[in-house]
Amino acid sequence: MASTVTHPTGRARSWWSRYWDAVLGRERSVATAEELDTSVSFAELVWAHYQRQEEVYAGAINGSPWEIEYRRRLKRFKQEHGDIIKDYWCRYQASAVALTAKPLPRRPGNLWRRDEIVRLHSVTDWRTAAVPEVTVSLHRWQTLAIKATEILRQATEHIVLEQVFVGVTRLLACVDQEPTEARATPKATEVAAQKRTAMLAQDEEQFQKTESYYARAGENSARIVYFRGMLNGAGLCAIVIAAVACTLWASGEWTDSSEELLASVALGALGAIVSVMTRMASSNGFNLDFEVGRKSIRRLGSLRPWIGATLALPIYLALKSNLLVGTVDNAGTYFYATIAFVAGFSERRAKVLLDGVGGGIAPTSKEPVEATSIPDGAAAAPK
Repeated sequence: MASTVTHPTGRARSWWSRYWDAVLGRERSVATAEELDTSVSFAELVWAHYQRQEEVYAGAINGSPWEIEYRRRLKRFKQEHGDIIKDYWCRYQASAVALTAKPLPRRPGNLWRRDEIVRLHSVTDWRTAAVPEVTVSLHRWQTLAIKATEILRQATEHIVLEQVFVGVTRLLACVDQEPTEARATPKATEVAAQKRTAMLAQDEEQFQKTESYYARAGENSARIVYFRGMLNGAGLCAIVIAAVACTLWASGEWTDSSEELLASVALGALGAIVSVMTRMASSNGFNLDFEVGRKSIRRLGSLRPWIGATLALPIYLALKSNLLVGTVDNAGTYFYATIAFVAGFSERRAKVLLDGVGGGIAPTSKEPVEATSIPDGAAAAPK
């Protein structure tokens, strides 16, 4: 039988002590206050609010046990998620929805505006367990809230989350009825079902509008993030070009060819940025899958100037090797480097060319031929 070992409260245990207890199979009988999880989920807060609400309706106003517990959980919840800016609590069951906003510390590059984290918290299954069609609609709204939180920022995020909050609140208010109404007459049950169907139809229309707004906002946000990524990539490319130029200048290796090469690379990166900005001006000229995430879009944008600089390099080599004017008698390094790049850039076309060349060559070995499909009712002609 495993023995039980207790340790003085508040004394830090070394890694060797924890390892030795694990080896011997020991267990601590009493957890210290530092090891207890003091966080509060929204479901725990909703349950405490419901119990407090029952005590209030029973006549307890101040100092009731659940009043104290609810205030304790509410304080802890606000410390973790920020202030509750909007909330809705069901009357007849422990279900609710709330919007929280938690300010973030000011960043060095954004000192004039303080961002905040806005979250939608919802606990609805207790109330909607008997109404599956409403549960499905609620889960759609909740999924849209997750997307908006991850993709959008600032005003557009607030707008979408506000609309999601309204949609969830409308659904909860529709099903938040007294339990005795479930045992009403068949006529009343039918009327309630018709009202719920009409409400779900209106909810579907509102959801489509909110989702359409989210898609437009996501596309615009993705373009802004992509453009910022391009600026970051262009800045890093400029630093590399400047470092190379300073190194060549300090070592005495600076020549006219060096100036031409670096100028070509820099203008290639700039041309890539201008090309993207031109296509962004049209509605269908530049499309991004904004749901891949802001970090991925930013990283893809940072690669764009480097792609332009890389493509500018073989053009410079082609001009330097006189390839474009057709004189290849004195082929040098520039000529071969250009041809090698073009070959590597066109590797995906190699298979097409090989297939075209091999199409007229008869196979050397006999392979089984797949039988072609024969229409129904038709028979193969005898040989």
